[in-house]
Amino acid sequence: MKIKVLLIYFFFLYLPFSLFAIQTLKITSVQNSQMAKVTQPILIEAYKRLGIQVSFEDFPAKRSLHLANEGKYYDGELHRIKGLEKRYHNLIPVPVVIFTLEGIVISKKIRFKVDGWESVRPFIIGIRRGVIFSLNGTRDMDRTILNSNERLFYMINGNRFDIIILSRINSTKYMSQEQNKNLMVLEPPVESYNMYHYIHKKNAHLLPELTRVLNEMKDEGVIQKSKDDFLKQLSTMP
Repeated sequence: MKIKVLLIYFFFLYLPFSLFAIQTLKITSVQNSQMAKVTQPILIEAYKRLGIQVSFEDFPAKRSLHLANEGKYYDGELHRIKGLEKRYHNLIPVPVVIFTLEGIVISKKIRFKVDGWESVRPFIIGIRRGVIFSLNGTRDMDRTILNSNERLFYMINGNRFDIIILSRINSTKYMSQEQNKNLMVLEPPVESYNMYHYIHKKNAHLLPELTRVLNEMKDEGVIQKSKDDFLKQLSTMP
């Protein structure tokens, strides 16, 4: 009996750990992000093809980046613009575009043609804390930084700003609300940005295969379909 027990013990001792371990990655995401409804299904499918489970936890934008970069409890960031790694040195971009973000200008009273960031300089601007594209674009301008999109819309309706700047996809549900019917999107976008998934450097070994899988999904039309399906849902919202 003892010999049988010892044989079983040594069998499991030398069996490769990866055969019975289930790998799960935890990814940070910005709370209340409409874009996440597009990119989360993309990454769930990508990691699934690699045999990896993935979960997402939402945080305020700046804290989400801090936790992903720290890497103590989390394995990466859902999506951000490229170049983030210059400041957050522990994060590595997966070099496949999973979404294209359009930064738009929303106004209550002011009307002008948007022509890049310098065209918004004369105005009082509201932006959301932790959103890199608007933080960088409005540097040295007259701006107020708030913690939520809800607060941005509340304050522009109260005439505290001339304009607010945020992504088109994150503005959609707010612009459809009755209290915001008096607001207008000023075209064209102030700038467009490609979005990339970021992994913590401790997961750098996943980069080649994750890149391969995402490129396959892009070629198959899976990435575009995720965006199209979500925008179709938005278009039918009351």
